[in-house]
Amino acid sequence: MAQRLILTADDNMQIRMLVKAALRSLGHDLIEAVDGEQALEMAIEHRPDLVLLDVTMPKLDGWEVLHFMRQRPETAEVPVMMLTTAAQGSDLAHAAALGCNGYLTKPFTPTDLRQRVEQLLSG
Repeated sequence: MAQRLILTADDNMQIRMLVKAALRSLGHDLIEAVDGEQALEMAIEHRPDLVLLDVTMPKLDGWEVLHFMRQRPETAEVPVMMLTTAAQGSDLAHAAALGCNGYLTKPFTPTDLRQRVEQLLSG
């Protein structure tokens, strides 16, 4: 698979480091955002091949970021996977209604993350 650009948006530095360590072996480029506002700006500017979004972040939460991404032509089709502790049925339904492409709850294993990322990047 060709090298892709993945944006990870999470206010927790340890989660961002875990994601980076888990995905480094796949050979993709990773960029990081520390809050929802930065995530949206980076998604618009860089047009990543995949966005991994936490739900609970400062400035804009993951739901708002996903909503705004789906409204903009340059990010409307970018695959988004929620990577979060929000795991109730209502959270999954809300994600689907907003056009989320995948959902992985924390804690997750590096293997699960790699498998989900590869599935979303392959189409």
